[in-house]
Amino acid sequence: MSFVLGIDGGGSKSTAALSDGVSILSTCTAGGCNLNSVSFSEAQSALAEAIHGALSSAGLPCDAVGAACAGVAGAASPEVAAKITEIILGLLPRAAVRVVGDTVIALDADFRGGPGVVCISGTGSIAFGRNERGEVARAGGWGRFVSDEGSGHWIGQRAVAQCLQALDMGRSSSLITGIMHHWKIATREQLVQRCNRDQAPNFAELFPVVLAADLAGDALACEILTAAGTSLARVAQIVLRRLWIGHATAEVAMTGGVFVNSERIRQVFSNVIRTERPEVGVRIGEREPYIGALYLAKKALENVDSSVREAAVIKNRY
Repeated sequence: MSFVLGIDGGGSKSTAALSDGVSILSTCTAGGCNLNSVSFSEAQSALAEAIHGALSSAGLPCDAVGAACAGVAGAASPEVAAKITEIILGLLPRAAVRVVGDTVIALDADFRGGPGVVCISGTGSIAFGRNERGEVARAGGWGRFVSDEGSGHWIGQRAVAQCLQALDMGRSSSLITGIMHHWKIATREQLVQRCNRDQAPNFAELFPVVLAADLAGDALACEILTAAGTSLARVAQIVLRRLWIGHATAEVAMTGGVFVNSERIRQVFSNVIRTERPEVGVRIGEREPYIGALYLAKKALENVDSSVREAAVIKNRY
């Protein structure tokens, strides 16, 4: 019996899930494997830990895996996909390996090869969709320095910028206090220095601070999260317009830590989408992205099995 492995590989964590084709047998999470943010050796170590951990939990050897699919941030680049494929083949020598972008497995986690749009907001953000004709489109997700609207990084960076403006205007905000407390700094000058070093700070880690301030009723935090929800909706609308002309029915799934943790962002996002396209369904994503990777790995295994059967038939004929 051959098993399948699905991998959700991000910049901060990688999760491997093992399945017998029906049920998930085990999962294991390790460090990030996005080659745009970690080195090849770091990605290799993270994937080895995640894959071996999942296999060990299920009591299975590496050669039990017949097919594996990894959805990895940055794998839209052929060079990145080739390097990740190389790593996985070294760990799973008998497996048919497919590497795709993390957007692909997120879409298939919720839509299983069918039409729909997924809007992802975590450390970064992107919208990706597929219509009934199999046409695909994406918007956003061009990196934290020029894009990733409404992401954790965008929210944290926007929070610092607006807090500095608020200080200039003499406006008080518990968000300012929260950011300074989180970064263990005491003055505006220290805040400015922290943000303007050659190595930029991890703005995404400020998302929980903004979220807490919003839940406490801070007006500045509310403005930032409302802007994030609106920005994410604008990105998703681009994909909807490209794939569904007119008022065709479509469905959008929201996924990623920003959506999961902020009710305000989910509500604003849904309101903006449905104001323009009331026929569009908007919901929170129901499945982990590695479910989409398992779906694609299972399809890859079925293709391998089909090819083997066809070869056997041809051989028997002659």
